[in-house]
Amino acid sequence: MILFLAPELPDPPNKGGSIRAFHVLRRLARLAPVGVLALAERADEPPAVWRSLAHEVCLFPWRPRSLQARLQQFLFSSHPDLAFRYRTAALVDALKRLLIQRPIRAIHIEGLEMAWAVEDLLDRPPGARPMLVLDELNAEYRLQERLFRTNRGDPRRWLSAFYSGIQARRLRRYEARIVRRVDRVIAVSEPDARDLEALGASRSPVVAPNGVDTALFHPEAVEPLPLGEPAFVFTGSMDYRPNIDAVEWLARVVWPAVRSALPEAQLYLVGRRPSRAVRRLQEIPGVHVVGGVPDVRPYLAGATVYVAPLRAGGGTRLKILEAMAMGKAIVSTPMGCDGLAVMDKEHVWLADGEAFAAAMIALARDPARRKALGEAARRLAVARYDWEQTLAPLEALYRAEIFPKARKPEG
Repeated sequence: MILFLAPELPDPPNKGGSIRAFHVLRRLARLAPVGVLALAERADEPPAVWRSLAHEVCLFPWRPRSLQARLQQFLFSSHPDLAFRYRTAALVDALKRLLIQRPIRAIHIEGLEMAWAVEDLLDRPPGARPMLVLDELNAEYRLQERLFRTNRGDPRRWLSAFYSGIQARRLRRYEARIVRRVDRVIAVSEPDARDLEALGASRSPVVAPNGVDTALFHPEAVEPLPLGEPAFVFTGSMDYRPNIDAVEWLARVVWPAVRSALPEAQLYLVGRRPSRAVRRLQEIPGVHVVGGVPDVRPYLAGATVYVAPLRAGGGTRLKILEAMAMGKAIVSTPMGCDGLAVMDKEHVWLADGEAFAAAMIALARDPARRKALGEAARRLAVARYDWEQTLAPLEALYRAEIFPKARKPEG
């Protein structure tokens, strides 16, 4: 059996980490029975889509920490904030029981924030515990370093910069300890793999990029929403700091130039849990803070241009892969496409600073170029980023090192 540790079990999987977790679980279920241990804000019956894949699913009640608890941990611990985010004693107790009751071959840790659950196992020799595989959704220390550099130049964000600077140093120590002690590390991009290897990982990380369901995300899969013309769309969780930074910069710095050139332009910010800073952006003419939606595809289909103004972060962005699979013309910062095998002006239009607005305006005025970019982006998504291709290295790792005699199902 494989134990799969995940921070949450949403139904349906509809945001970055949970989308990847769903597809990774589906891939692992080809090899062996999988037991899922995950956190849930509500102790409901596990979603049917997960129960159909997993041998058993155990959910554990979890609530976000209070601001007071976070402040105490920040002041009196040398661990990063991420290490405390999901700590739940009941999950560790269940893990210990399962290790006694079941022949566990491997523990798959979905994200560094779940590494706390295996801390007691890290110092045991490999033969005395299951194989530990850490699926790193980002090189977390590098993400905080980028946020620090992005925010330190703006006096309004010095507090955020201070926080990120502290977290980057703490994460570097914590992340290094984890990647040196687990048996294998999975990275989602070559740049992330290099950043994690620099921490002293005992073996080079295996790169298994994020992907997209290219049948689900298809240009003709849904009816486009009537968003106006031109309509610019950004999607992503709106309580995630790199996304908050991205949309604030887009709406406050870039958008005025776009709106001046294109007075009818509309900007849609689509994503769950918009922060107070994001909600305030709807005071800007032409900006719509949509919030969470059950399906982002109608917004993608209705977009004239998809925008990815990311200035910090790590990993590879599922939001961009989804827009590519939908055949959309995309304007992205180079950071937004970091780790993706895209070529500027062929698959996406890469721009930064003042050039970002110029690219948005140019594509809004050029239907032929939008069509060419969108078609090329779709072809690349199908050829290289369908989940079947991207997770093949992860499956190969498990087959070679954990289940060498497992037979791949026919068909």
